[in-house]
Amino acid sequence: MLRFTDPFLHAVIDGYLTDEKVRAINAEWPEDWHKEDGKFNRKWSRDRLPPIAQAAADAVDIAMIERMTGISDLFADPNLFGAGLHCIPPGGFLKMHVDFNRHPKGWHRRVNVLIYLNENWRDERGGHLQLGLGNDAKLIAPIAGRCVIFETNEQSWHGHPVPLACPDNVQRRSLALYYYTAEPPQGEAHSTIYRKAA
Repeated sequence: MLRFTDPFLHAVIDGYLTDEKVRAINAEWPEDWHKEDGKFNRKWSRDRLPPIAQAAADAVDIAMIERMTGISDLFADPNLFGAGLHCIPPGGFLKMHVDFNRHPKGWHRRVNVLIYLNENWRDERGGHLQLGLGNDAKLIAPIAGRCVIFETNEQSWHGHPVPLACPDNVQRRSLALYYYTAEPPQGEAHSTIYRKAA
């Protein structure tokens, strides 16, 4: 695990999933999706996981995330509100944003875990996860098996604002998992906040 504090607390774990496990998840890739196509994003999502993706989600070591972030008493949302399998089609994008901070059940969203599922990814396709804004921004390629963990707060701007440049039969795939603590967030609860400019 490589741990960073710039532009905000995050860690990158290469080889988190083996190539074999990534292929197995992709072999179960679903056909039905919730499709969003708006001003701030063009992406597909699904909160019902096929068996192998579900096993990968269940296997996440929450104690390791707590050690990495310093946040205790984390837990997963079994219903994957806003999480699950995410898919960006050709031309898709996700504008820079900070995440919603309160779950419908009142929990405080604290950490994101993104596991990438893109076999043989080519850099020229784009789709890099951008952390931070301006000169402080960091780009992370969405290569197969790579896991990115980061704390979610009012400064954790992230996204991939440049439209995906890939063939029609290629998608940017990930398993997105969100972790919470029981207390509500300090300050005002809010939904996802998008930045007006990339």
